[in-house]
Amino acid sequence: MELDKYFDEIIKNVNEEIEKYIKGEPKELYDASIYLLKAGGKRLRPLITVASSDLFSGDRKRAYKAAAAVEILHNFTLIHDDIMDEDTLRRGMPTVHVKWGVPMAILAGDLLHAKAFEVLSEALEGLDSKRFYMGLSEFSKSVIIIAEGQAMDMEFENRQDVTEEEYLEMIKKKTAQLFSCSAFLGGLVSGAEDKDLELLKEFGLNLGIAFQIIDDILGLTADEKELGKPVYSDIREGKKTILVIKALSLASEAERKIIIEGLGSKDQEKIIKAAEVVKSLSLNYAYEVAEEYYQKSMKALSAIGDNNIAGKALKYLAEFTIKRRK
Repeated sequence: MELDKYFDEIIKNVNEEIEKYIKGEPKELYDASIYLLKAGGKRLRPLITVASSDLFSGDRKRAYKAAAAVEILHNFTLIHDDIMDEDTLRRGMPTVHVKWGVPMAILAGDLLHAKAFEVLSEALEGLDSKRFYMGLSEFSKSVIIIAEGQAMDMEFENRQDVTEEEYLEMIKKKTAQLFSCSAFLGGLVSGAEDKDLELLKEFGLNLGIAFQIIDDILGLTADEKELGKPVYSDIREGKKTILVIKALSLASEAERKIIIEGLGSKDQEKIIKAAEVVKSLSLNYAYEVAEEYYQKSMKALSAIGDNNIAGKALKYLAEFTIKRRK
């Protein structure tokens, strides 16, 4: 299939870029840093970056570096997220802090954070000063926004009154911002005009929101093998996903009690009961909201013009986001 070949080539080159930068001494630090990057992952954000660059016939070398920067940054957030959430599995493997201990995992995250900027500055090298500034500014802003989103997510765990608007604002920051930045950087390094850069950001942001809603759904519907991390971990951690928020707003008194008892519980039976009630009340609604944001992302993409292979690739990635099962 034409797209398979297209994606494989991008992933191969982005992986080579990543491995070029994440190596050095002390060995343990670099082993811990590259561990998740080598464990696989969908490489969705780098694919978006390179395909966004290809939409405007950009220089692939620059695009690969920008894509590597985005993926390195993403993996920094995953290492620190797993520490905060006390998750033991990621991509079906022990998390970095389980394998190397929390201090080394924090350091590995710090290293990746700095490496992401190092790689990005090389991707932007030689562009005019305005574009260099725009790239650096959007990337820095993304790190800040992701941290804000993560803080909101953690704060929500202690509240029963989180609204759907607050949830959407949180996932816009925590997840969708990096999708937005990925598409924007691809356009930026390929010389796209400001109006197209804005549309790329819109495409990425709406796609990222749809992606996170589907992620929250999969946390309740996929099995552990598919998911690569413990099933129902969102319920165990007391996360206020769109499914939980909607279910709480529709629940009877008895159902509400089951949900609240399961949220943040260590009792597996209570967690499973809560998950079943949540699914019965809000699963279809969550799918509808994800579909809405997917359609918004498609609208932004078609406003740019999406007839070449890069456009087909971006459409496919968006569809994959909505239809994926892990």
